[in-house]
Amino acid sequence: MSARIDSLNAGSHHHFQFPGVFLRRLDFTGINLSDANLRNADAKNAIFARVNFSNADLTGTDLRGADLTGAKNLTIEQLQVAIVDENTRLPDYIDRSRLTLAPVE
Repeated sequence: MSARIDSLNAGSHHHFQFPGVFLRRLDFTGINLSDANLRNADAKNAIFARVNFSNADLTGTDLRGADLTGAKNLTIEQLQVAIVDENTRLPDYIDRSRLTLAPVE
C-alpha cells in the first residue's frame, strides 16, 4: 500500500527539498520533481512513475524497489549516484547494465 501525493499540480514547478527524508512507499506519480533535492532520501518502494527528474539531486537516494517507469529527464548519471537494485523498475531508456546494483534487502 502506498500513500498518493494528490494535492500537488503535476504540471507545476515546485522546488522540493527532501534531503534525508523518509519517503518509503509514497506515490509521486506524475509529479514534477525537476530541481528537487532528494539527497540521501529513503525512497525504497516509492512510486515515481512519469515523474520529471530534470536536474534533481539523487545523490545517495535509496531507490531500491522504487518504480521509475515512464520517468522523464532521468539520467544514468543521476542513477549512478543513487542506490538502486534489481527490483528498481527503470524507464525503458535507461541501460541497467551501466549501473552498480546494491544488494536486495
